[in-house]
Amino acid sequence: MGGIYAGVLIVIVVLRYMVGRRPAAYHDLPAPRERQTPEHLLTWAGGLVTLAVHVELFVTQTEHLAAYDGYWLNLLPLLWLGLTVYRRDIPGDRTATNVGLWTVAPYVAYALSPKEMPESTWLSLCLFGAAFLVGVLRDQRPPG
Repeated sequence: MGGIYAGVLIVIVVLRYMVGRRPAAYHDLPAPRERQTPEHLLTWAGGLVTLAVHVELFVTQTEHLAAYDGYWLNLLPLLWLGLTVYRRDIPGDRTATNVGLWTVAPYVAYALSPKEMPESTWLSLCLFGAAFLVGVLRDQRPPG
């Protein structure tokens, strides 16, 4: 049940981000910028952690990575929040949002499994939302 709420919240955040943009044809969109090295690292870390949690949930019987408390899963969204606050040269654009979505991707494995979502899910989503909000608010301010 918690997986449904997490999925709905992620969809709402992404759709809210897209609502402020004017409708455009695909060729009207600017080319996405290249990810910087910290963004590459976070994307790969999110993918590898998602894969590891998925394997543990479906293949093994252990609960090292997929323990019920799962507070260690908050590390990736926390790093993305820190990167968003610290590196002002990284805009809050589609590329940055994509990196942020990869930091909460491990919860997809929980949503696909019969196991309950960890109790740290809401904290990760709040960290993701805070980083998203910081990026959007910073980009709305005129450069000064």
